[in-house]
Amino acid sequence: MGSAHSAVAFDDTVTTTFGQGLTLWGAIGTIGSQGLTLWSAVGTVSSQGLTLWSAIGTVSSQGLTLWGAIGTVSSQGLTLWSAIGTVSSQGLALWSAIGTVSSQGLTLWSAVRAILGDQAFFFQAIIATFGDGLAEHRVGGFDLWGRLVSSWQGESSAGQH
Repeated sequence: MGSAHSAVAFDDTVTTTFGQGLTLWGAIGTIGSQGLTLWSAVGTVSSQGLTLWSAIGTVSSQGLTLWGAIGTVSSQGLTLWSAIGTVSSQGLALWSAIGTVSSQGLTLWSAVRAILGDQAFFFQAIIATFGDGLAEHRVGGFDLWGRLVSSWQGESSAGQH
């Protein structure tokens, strides 16, 4: 009986050892599964961290876009003020030119008055010198005009009879 007993004892030992091995592998599997769960949790946290950093980057980008827009508006405001300054400067230049033209216009009228005053004196001298001849030419011109009008009236009357 000794050998059967030894065989049963050996079989028990193998079965126990094998059972303990299976338990060990089950524990390793559980630990491995929990490790995978842990790594999955770490991955989820990392993913959420990346999502958070992405959101922060988006907000920062939108903040930079906002500052860029504010800079553009400020630049356009400065451009507007520069244009207003240019228009004002040109307006002042225009008023200065109008003042210059007005001043020159007054000078021109003064010169025209002086010339006309001199011409009036000149024409008076011509009339005094050549007055009789001009009067004869004037009378001759009226005489010629009168003859033309009479001739025209005569032809009109002849055409009606």
